[in-house]
Amino acid sequence: MMMFRARLEFGVRTLLLVAASLLCLPTASMADDEIRTADHQKYADDFWAFLGDRYTKWEKLDQFPAGVPTPEAGIEGNVYANKVAMKDSSKFDYGSILVVEHIRDGKPYAISSLYRSRLDVNKKNDDWYEVLYLTDGSVAKTSGDNAKFSHEGFVAKLVDGRLWVLPVDSPALAELLEGNAPEKHVTLPGAGPDRKTLKSDSRETAAAYMVARPGFVTYWEDGRAWVFEEGTEAATSFSENGVPEKHVTVIGAGPMRTTLKAPDRETIDAFLGVSLEPKH
Repeated sequence: MMMFRARLEFGVRTLLLVAASLLCLPTASMADDEIRTADHQKYADDFWAFLGDRYTKWEKLDQFPAGVPTPEAGIEGNVYANKVAMKDSSKFDYGSILVVEHIRDGKPYAISSLYRSRLDVNKKNDDWYEVLYLTDGSVAKTSGDNAKFSHEGFVAKLVDGRLWVLPVDSPALAELLEGNAPEKHVTLPGAGPDRKTLKSDSRETAAAYMVARPGFVTYWEDGRAWVFEEGTEAATSFSENGVPEKHVTVIGAGPMRTTLKAPDRETIDAFLGVSLEPKH
């Protein structure tokens, strides 16, 4: 029994060391036309092999802890933490793992895992690495995916050179990851990044995907996109009070000729000029 435990602990340490080295690889090592590298995919698969039959035995929390980046799929559901995370929830030591089991119709449909590997592995996310899985362990998205295609709130998959995108909570995700196109979908030639053909469950989803930008929050109103710089008073005021009295409208200026609205022209100019490359 002790030998088995030693092997298990060695395997866990090896997995976490692989993660630390893998996540430090420069994004330049990723091909322009792939979502994630083969090594990265293997790591995400191996991480699920580690998590899948363990996380439900960990400490179950009453709520998602403060101070941890919010998973893209949200924080509603069953939340679990490993022993390292439970040592000191005020700072979460490296090696901490949190899991959110997302529930739909009373059953889990997806799992978000957050792993804090080591210092400076992911500065923009306080060194937390995130993977969104379906319940069968299929990898939907990771925080290390190609930023060109990986827009917040959406899962992207390249199929025969065409880019499929769906919301992270879409019931059609399983079909897409299995290689089957959702029965109802739209095709938009040249509308995606690098003028790739974009495919999705609706034109509205495709437009929302293309409008998503790092550093900005977006709200939709009658087919028009309101954009605000993240963390600003204007963004908070809009979510709490609605449309500001003073604002600007630029017709057809956004992706897919979307009309953009914002508190001022400077915000729209910054939004249109923002880079999709991750900040380190």
